[in-house]
Formats: sequence, C-alpha cells, structure tokens
Amino acid sequence: MATKIARNSFMTMLAVLLAAGWAGCKKSEPGAAAPAAEPAAAKPLKFAFVTNNSSDFWNIAEKGVRKAEKELGVQAVVFRPLKTEVAEQQRFIEDILVQNFDGMAICAINPDAMTGLLDKVAAKMPVVVHDSDAPKSQRKAFVGTDNVAAGKLAGQAAIDALKAANISKGKVAMFVGRIDMQNSIDRKRGIDETLGKQPGIEILPIFLDGADRNKAKKNVEDALARYPDLVLTIGLWSYNGPSLAGAIRASSRKVKPAIVAFDEDEETLKAVEDGLIYATIVQKPFEFGYQSMKLLKDIKDGKQVPANVNPGIDTITKENLTAFWTKLKELSK
Repeated sequence: MATKIARNSFMTMLAVLLAAGWAGCKKSEPGAAAPAAEPAAAKPLKFAFVTNNSSDFWNIAEKGVRKAEKELGVQAVVFRPLKTEVAEQQRFIEDILVQNFDGMAICAINPDAMTGLLDKVAAKMPVVVHDSDAPKSQRKAFVGTDNVAAGKLAGQAAIDALKAANISKGKVAMFVGRIDMQNSIDRKRGIDETLGKQPGIEILPIFLDGADRNKAKKNVEDALARYPDLVLTIGLWSYNGPSLAGAIRASSRKVKPAIVAFDEDEETLKAVEDGLIYATIVQKPFEFGYQSMKLLKDIKDGKQVPANVNPGIDTITKENLTAFWTKLKELSK
C-alpha cells in the first residue's frame, strides 16, 4: 500500500513538472506573442540659448535657463561666443540647424545682416530673440528690455549725477561694443532724448570696442586724455562699467568725470557702493534665460505666446544697492 501511494505521488509530481515544461516550451516557440513592452519615455525637447558674447551678464541668464530645464522638463544647450562677432554666432547657428534642436533663443549680434539666417532657422524650428531684438526676422517673440526706456533712465541718472556735482556744462562720452545692435541703438536714442537735450551738454561720437575689454579700457583712457572738459561717461554694455571704473579710478585727473553704467557686473556694483559709479541701469537677465525657454516650450506645446515679454528695469544707486545685491546673490545660487 505504501509502495502504491509513493508511486501515485511520483506520477503526480512528474505530471506537474511535464506540464510546466510544456508551458515553458510553448512560450519560446517561434511565432509566440512576446509580452507587451512598456512605452518608451518621451524624449525631452532640446533648445539652444545663444548669447552675443561671454560677458558675466550671461552667467545670470544661464541660471534662468537651468531653472527652466528643471521646471519644464526640457534640455538646454548654451552657446556663448568669445567675442561679439557675427561669424562666430553664425557658426553656432549652422551647428544648431544640423543637431536636432527643437527651438532656438538668440541675442542677434547684427539683426539686419542675420535676418536671412534667422529666417532659415525659423523655417525649421521656433525662434525667440532675447536682449537685443531682430524685429525684421520671422522670430516668434522677443524677451528683453524696452531699451529706449532704459536709455532714458540712464539719461536721467546722468542728469542727476551732474546736478549732484553742481556741473551744468561739458562733454559726455559713451562707450559700447557695437552700435549696430538694436539694444545699443535704442539705449543711445533714449540718452539722446534726455541728456542730449540739456543745454551746455555735448555728447561726443560714441567709442566702440568690439566687446574687447582691453580696448574698452583704452577707449576710456583715450577719452580722459583727449577731453579735459569731459564731465560724464556712460557705459552701455555690462563690461563697460568695470572698464570705466578701473580707468577713472587710476586716472590722475583732479576732477574725475561721473559714471553711469548698465547691468549688474560685480565690479560695477562695488563701484556704486564706493560712490565711483553714480548709478547703473539693471535689467533682469535671469528672466531672459527662463522666459526664453518657457516661450519655446509653450510654442512647441501649441500654446499662444505673447510677441513681447519685458521683465523690466531698475536704476540702482547707493541708496537701494543693498536690497538689490541681496536678491541678485539669491538668484545666482
């Protein structure tokens, strides 16, 4: 009886094993349906953010780009020319065209000369322009300052600086990398419409440096040497503030010209703190980066976007410097 029970148990176990083996063989037979694969994760949109030079100004904008990457789930590549040269920026654009990007945000160095190339990109992907507009191109939107308004703020700051120094006449020198960029054109226009209308004030032909810091500083030194009645200087681009502060601080002139600058370079802010620079007109470069990426994402998602996004501007003097600098350090983390 025990032998019979053992034999039955063995046969039952054998049947189970054979059935399992048969099921396994059936799964591996040719033509058998494979288990359904999980759907692949969607590839993130890939955007290019192109600056006009390598100034520290763009470090803050890049922080905004990186925040947008995390919050919007996109991929961003930042391209920064070493100098403000159209040819270098064009090489970046040609690379972007063949590297499977889904959109491009750019600060066009020479909008008129580059309109054809920008339109070539716009035929393939959405284009957003930031900081300095290219209004004749097929770009979808512009992110940046109203630079005529910014120029007027600089002009008013210059008037205030001269009044504080009890100066009513003399020459004014302006310094910038290029005057064919829209931001330079508009800032100069705003200054001409305010400071330029003051009696006794003569605005000299603009000094150009091609975004070369050494040339920028030499231009200031040349102006100090050439014009004994130079009473005020204005730097239109971010690195011009430090160039002005350095050259004028080192000058042997008994009466040194007042300074009005643009943007929030650390050296500029230190010179405001020291009283060497009377005021600097600041933009919001962090928003340039963030909003450019957001606009491109919204466009790709089929959303309606505004034609212009203006983050705003402020005049920073010694009085409101501390609060501004504290906020800037938080954004830069």
